[in-house]
Amino acid sequence: MILTATAAARLRAGALVAALGLAALTGCSAASENSTDDMSSSSAPTTAAPTPSASDATANADVPLSASDLEALFTGIEFRPGEYDSTAAMLESIYPGLTVSDAACLAPFGAGWESGSSGAVEFGTSNDRSMTAVVASTPSADDAASLLSEAEDAIARCADGQELFAMQGTPVTTTVEPFDLALSSGDESRGWRVTGDVGGAPFSLVGATVRVGQNTLALVGWDPQTNTEYVPMATQMFVDRIEAAG
Repeated sequence: MILTATAAARLRAGALVAALGLAALTGCSAASENSTDDMSSSSAPTTAAPTPSASDATANADVPLSASDLEALFTGIEFRPGEYDSTAAMLESIYPGLTVSDAACLAPFGAGWESGSSGAVEFGTSNDRSMTAVVASTPSADDAASLLSEAEDAIARCADGQELFAMQGTPVTTTVEPFDLALSSGDESRGWRVTGDVGGAPFSLVGATVRVGQNTLALVGWDPQTNTEYVPMATQMFVDRIEAAG
């Protein structure tokens, strides 16, 4: 698509906000170049999930979802699966120019799940690139709960008020607070919001980590104009589709 001057300016501003946002909660080793993918004209995900029956849930209990199952989840909710070789590459495309001090702080983003899980893992960005999502289908509910716990521990250890990260030598100051995702389904969920500034420039991140049986979802939105609304909405859609598929 061809961007207007206004749209191009917003895209450049959004990339800066994204870069500042990741520094609040993460220290990923970022790529030196931004992604050249065009932004989609679509906004919030709108596709509803089919409703699973009780017999389906019983028949599929303890059977991890396949890679093709997960790919269908993403495409059905207007996310792009298979676009990156790793979660690190995906995050680098959204949050460029940052360095890492503790890789464990990336757990709330689902970073590294594809190498740390023995089950299928899929990840991708929303069509408008304002959100990232990672879904891991693990061998057991305990394995899925472990991923959720790691994300929760990282939020407590890495975010609140700690200047653990810097961008181009500028310290990052952050505040983290939990919030209720108000999901209608799912087994365990953690909603979190990070606000702060880098050299006086404000930013915000909204994230969700959810366990659905033996599956775990990590979804994060960086755009302050949409993340408060879109992250819970997209999270619920993923949860509904995971339940329907598994």
